[in-house]
Amino acid sequence: MSQTKTPDKTPTQRGTTLIELLSAMAILSVLILVLATMLDAAFDGFRDGAETVAQRGEARVALAWIERDLASHVSSRPANLPRLPAGISEQQRESFEGRLFLPFEVNRLSGSGEPSFPNAANGFGSLAFATRIGTSNDETRETPPAVVGYYVAYARHSPLAGDDGAGMKLFRHYRPGGHATGEGYADGLLLHATRAINDDGDPTRALGAPKEAVVRQGLFENAGFPFLFASREDPNTTAGPRAAVPPWPARPMSERLVSPPPTYLPTRGSDGDWADPTSPVHDSVFPDEAICDHLVRFELKPFRRVNLPSGGSSLMDASALNQHLGLSGGDEWPALVAPDLIEVVITVVDEVTARRLSRYEDWIIDWDRVESPAATTADRALLATSRTTRQRIALPARTP
Repeated sequence: MSQTKTPDKTPTQRGTTLIELLSAMAILSVLILVLATMLDAAFDGFRDGAETVAQRGEARVALAWIERDLASHVSSRPANLPRLPAGISEQQRESFEGRLFLPFEVNRLSGSGEPSFPNAANGFGSLAFATRIGTSNDETRETPPAVVGYYVAYARHSPLAGDDGAGMKLFRHYRPGGHATGEGYADGLLLHATRAINDDGDPTRALGAPKEAVVRQGLFENAGFPFLFASREDPNTTAGPRAAVPPWPARPMSERLVSPPPTYLPTRGSDGDWADPTSPVHDSVFPDEAICDHLVRFELKPFRRVNLPSGGSSLMDASALNQHLGLSGGDEWPALVAPDLIEVVITVVDEVTARRLSRYEDWIIDWDRVESPAATTADRALLATSRTTRQRIALPARTP
């Protein structure tokens, strides 16, 4: 009896061909490439966003420091003083008569003594003034005036030996009120400024002898006034003013300093030195830490609202104010006049661009060219990687 053979319905098994394998790998490679590109773009966007936040954050922190200091600035106050000499204009008499002054330095260039910031980089703004930000006196409950300044300097990124990376940074310098004999305090600086500008108060001066105080002589040009950080006096001696240790940045590039400090970092002294009021350690000024890094622009433009003889008022910049007061200061802000507001512009670049600015000169940017139609490809690339923060800071209403 013959047996009928049923067909085998089991699926035929065969191997993957080389062509199929290569096709699958090619498709997978394309998918991985697309995914990697998408992830890279996402990470780039995240990094750019985070860096932008960091850049703007540093600029905003710096602006907050400046605004805080300006909120308590001390520049002039009414005082019962003799009339100024005859021959000065009505505008000058209105601004300068019957007042005691402290300098308010904005982009200060001319003055007696050394500059306030001899190690500052050229082409950047600078600011220095007296402020009441500080610790109050327990007995009088008053805050003695401090001195604060802002400047840009070229400084190393790291104190480590062999690390020569450096860049432009914005520094805040602060000297609290108190201890007029110490370099680290404001009183000796303010004493010298007060005597030189207002009245030297010297009881030994012969009757009729000319006063040293320039304002009492009817002289209002910046060249006659001391820089805030240039000289100081000791009220307990008659030795007169002497040069003060100027502000200088942490980790400076010594070859870029006009007056480099005698040591790279000043000695801190022992606990015993600090406990001893006669120790010279109290005459040390310690380096200033940066409050904004990778800085390529720091501009300060002050304005003062002036009442006009014809009625109304005008918001004057430095040039217009000098002309109004009959001074020859040009574009330099008159140091006896506190502004009503200051326009501050801070521009920083990202980390990648900062690494490419390897020389001191690379950080000095010609912004008139960069922001003009004549900008080069390199200028446009710099603009694309920079972030600018611009703010007008109003000062408190001045005392009439």
